[in-house]
Parts: sequence; structure tokens; C-alpha cells
Amino acid sequence: LLLPSFHTSAIIGGVPADIIDFPWLVRILDKGQHLCGGSILSEWWILTASHCFKHKNTSTLEVTDGEGNLDTKNLTKIKVDKLITHQDFDSWFFTNDIALLLLKSPLNLGVEKVPICLSEVTDMKRWRNCWVTGWGTTSEFLYADAVLQKVNIQLIDWETCFHMVPMLTKNMLCAGDLRGGKDACQGDSGGPLVCQKKTNKIVWYQLGIVSWGVGCGQEKRPGVYTKMSSYLLWIEKETALIFLWGGYVPQLLSFSISLAPVMRKIPTSSFPFICSSSLRPTDLVSRKVLVLGPPLILPGSEL
Repeated sequence: LLLPSFHTSAIIGGVPADIIDFPWLVRILDKGQHLCGGSILSEWWILTASHCFKHKNTSTLEVTDGEGNLDTKNLTKIKVDKLITHQDFDSWFFTNDIALLLLKSPLNLGVEKVPICLSEVTDMKRWRNCWVTGWGTTSEFLYADAVLQKVNIQLIDWETCFHMVPMLTKNMLCAGDLRGGKDACQGDSGGPLVCQKKTNKIVWYQLGIVSWGVGCGQEKRPGVYTKMSSYLLWIEKETALIFLWGGYVPQLLSFSISLAPVMRKIPTSSFPFICSSSLRPTDLVSRKVLVLGPPLILPGSEL
């Protein structure tokens, strides 16, 4: 039996990354030390993995954003008010490995802090240019790295992956390099796997959450990720985020409005914010600027 190992933070086969190129990325700390990665869903909500929080106390959790190095002086840290792990998370088989963090104070969204987009598109042939990032170990046996790393990986067909990783469920997806050498690793857990659509090279979408793997970067042992498209309704239910639909776009659009969670009155934004359209693509030189304003449908966001 192949037992899953925690991908609690490190990139195999990657290169140093600039946090500016991944403006939805956050680092989750426990008692001031790196715990896991995460991604921005809204100014109040962070998306991450359930397995990060076994035996953890919400009062010791913090989130940092906007800086790639934990040693940076005057690093902004935001306390976590509420932790929501999936009610059916299984710590043995890593099923339903998804969690949400409600922050005690909101993020200041802008060009350098942008929510990631979500999509219900499941056809792997529709995606391109996939990246995973993290501060985890850069080899299977080293400690976590203080420098953010990124690696370009390939989505792997579910049936192909199932023959290599028998514990795979339909709510998981695989990505990496079947030749080995490119993967997430210990310390990268909870971080986002992001891709672009072949028909849209501006908007970035989170397809997976770093969850587990058999070793790190081994041949024919791709990394396993929580499949985001399986949990869109769960996210809506738990966060009270409304994802706007319209026109010819039968998927979650590139913006959302944050409503007040039941436990606290949180002001609703005057306008929705646009997710990930400000990302500077890691394979392009050009830089797109975030625009805040009334709802709109981004060109090329169709299925």
C-alpha cells in the first residue's frame, strides 16, 4: 500500500520566484513558523488544505501576504478568526483535503494582492502553463526554504495517474513530470496549483490544492492535489461568497462579491473585485494591471 506523505512546503526542480508574479499566494504561520501555503479567495477568506491543521489552535495561526521571504522585517501578519476544515476530511486517505481560513481583519486588495479565479472546467486539454509554488524543501530530505520557489508542471490524466497512485479518488488530480524531478514537497501543502486556459492567456485559475504524494519528484509518482472543481459549492456554502454568473460564461467568473459571514458584520464591497487579471504571467514579460470597477465579463473567459 502506498501511503501519502505530507506536502507541508517545498518545490522540487523549481527556481526562485517573485511573490509579485503570484499575487494570490499567502503563507500560513503557526506560532510564527511556516506551516502551509494558501491562496486568496477574497479580502476575508484564504483557501488551503485540511491536513495542515491537525492538532492546531486557531489562536496561534497567522497569514502573511505580499512578501516572499519570512525573514523580511516588518512583515505584515494577520490573525485567523475561524478555521473551517471539510467535515468529511480523512487524514488517512487525504480525501476532501480542503480548508478555509476567515481572517480577523481584511486584506487590502490591489495590484499586489489579488484573489485567484476558480472554474468548474474539468477537461485537462483546456488548460496550459501550470505552476505550483511554495516555500518548502527543495529536495526530499532538506528543510524548508526561506525563498519562494516555483516550478512549471504538467497535468496528468486521471486514469494514467490512478495506475501509479492507487489511492487516488475522483476528487483528486495529479500534476508533475512522469520522468521525475518536478514536484511540490514537504512544506508546500495548501498552496495553489494554477493554470491558464488555452483560449485565455491573461486570467489564471486555481485547479488544485497541494495535498500529498509518494515521496517528492520521483519518477512515475506525480504530486496529488485536491481537485478544486469538486468543491465550488462547498466553498460558496461555507464562505457566503457569491460567484456571479451571466452571459455565455457557464462557470465561475473572474470576480465575486464578499458578503458578511454569519458570525460578524463585514461591510460588503461597493464593487466586485476582479480575480487574477493582474497576474504577471511567469512566461511573459508584459504586465497586466488590476482594474477595480463594476462587474464585467473578461474577454476570452468563455469555456
